[in-house]
Amino acid sequence: MKLHACPILFITAIFVGFWGSTDSRAADEGAHTPTLGEHRQPVEKHTHPVGSHIHEELRQIKLWLAEIERDSERRPLFKEAEPSEELFPLQTSRKTQLNGGMTLIIQGALNNEIQFGGDRTDGNLSLDMILSSEIRDGGLLIIRGDFMRGEGLTRLPSLFAGGVNADIEDFSTGAPDTFHLIEALYEQTWDSETFRLSIGQIDLTSYFDQNQFANSETFQFLSPAFGNNIAVAWGGDANGYGPGLVLHAHPVREFEINIGFFEGDGNYKDVFDQGFWIVEVEYELYSGDLEGHYRLNYWSNESNHATLLNPAVTLTKNHGMGLSFDQAFTEHFGVWGRFGLQDGAVAKYDRHASIGLELKGLPGRSEDVLGIAVGQTWISDDYKTVSGFSSNEYLGEVYYNVSVGDGFYITPDFQYISNPGGNAAINPISIYGIRGQLDF
Repeated sequence: MKLHACPILFITAIFVGFWGSTDSRAADEGAHTPTLGEHRQPVEKHTHPVGSHIHEELRQIKLWLAEIERDSERRPLFKEAEPSEELFPLQTSRKTQLNGGMTLIIQGALNNEIQFGGDRTDGNLSLDMILSSEIRDGGLLIIRGDFMRGEGLTRLPSLFAGGVNADIEDFSTGAPDTFHLIEALYEQTWDSETFRLSIGQIDLTSYFDQNQFANSETFQFLSPAFGNNIAVAWGGDANGYGPGLVLHAHPVREFEINIGFFEGDGNYKDVFDQGFWIVEVEYELYSGDLEGHYRLNYWSNESNHATLLNPAVTLTKNHGMGLSFDQAFTEHFGVWGRFGLQDGAVAKYDRHASIGLELKGLPGRSEDVLGIAVGQTWISDDYKTVSGFSSNEYLGEVYYNVSVGDGFYITPDFQYISNPGGNAAINPISIYGIRGQLDF
């Protein structure tokens, strides 16, 4: 057989021989592997008679293929990827958590006048989802939103408290079965969480006016007046959410300070104009396993507010202060309270106070919780003038949270409201209800 009769075999032999011998020698002898731009050393060749050259090339091919096979066993062409700290947690799922809760609330009204909807029973279902991921050391990404179906019991007289169900969101931009973004923020902590910065879409009540006995509408009181201080004009959108940042410092165990800046209307326009800011100082009291928290805050909402006596005047801000405490006396009993002041020239009420207690672990029911609260909201003098109303609004609530199983709770609830919206001419209203909560 002549050499020119098999050019393909000859070219293949040269190609395989060139790459295979070079790679195998680099792997077996630890030789330097040339990089792009370097010159490779030519493969050493031997002179053979023409008639035996093809046989020698075939023998070399077999040797080179064997070397390639051995080399591939030592160094797999495709290496299985190992989890690495260099990868983000969203890729590894090792530091990412997805939690949530589903809440069903049914409420009925008694003695509700026909002009406000009469005695009726309404409900709502909400699904809350929270995604958190530690995307770097001390850096946490948080995304929280909810999906709601049903408007709940809203056909009632105007209330200073804003309603009887704090789980109801305002879906003014769409139907109440639309996903609602609550928070999308980044938190960075330093020095073992002594300092923290949170920035993004924020719910300020997640950071300010906290209370271990009166803060969660899915587990504790349903009335908005007992979930947060209603004498704070929180800013943000209709639900109190919007862009902002919070600075947190906890230099010693007993004290911490939070400073927050928030957009006034939550629409992401003119972010630094007419904003909302708040400063809160907290003292923490410890006695064994028992805790107490005492908070003082001052806030200012710089967005334009119309005065009650002259609505044409809108270049007025609202500002005020708030007090809050919760104190556990035993592992089964604790009390809490709130007090707030705001500008009565732009607000229908200028003061609000509430106080309550929590009992946990009744005989035979170690995980059940009983909560009782009463509150009063003072009508402002200017609103008395423009409305003709002259009474303060009183309200009370009692709930009993029954632990049915792991993360599943049933809560009967009862509320009583007198002088709704400061109008003594309206009959007192009773609100009965039941809440089902599933956490996952």
